[in-house]
Amino acid sequence: MNDDEICAKVLGVKSGYIKGCGFGPRPPPSSTSRSSLDEMSEKNKELEDKLEETRDTIKAQQEKIDAQNMLIQELQEQGKKFEQFMATFMNQQASS
Repeated sequence: MNDDEICAKVLGVKSGYIKGCGFGPRPPPSSTSRSSLDEMSEKNKELEDKLEETRDTIKAQQEKIDAQNMLIQELQEQGKKFEQFMATFMNQQASS
């Protein structure tokens, strides 16, 4: 145990009391260790990397969707042209 822990155990923890300074604002005890901060920073970095990877995947998928939509539109236009051609052909056959 260090001096601060011994003092807190003997005197108790009082809100607004600073050992050696008396009453006044007391900084909150830091329960987060350096290794925990390092772990959280590493986890944060991993999550940011995963987020960037996900964004890239979404962008690639959106590009594929756009290309497929263009293809669908082209096929629909070709289908309409084919229907017009067939209608014209059938009218010509009926006239003959």
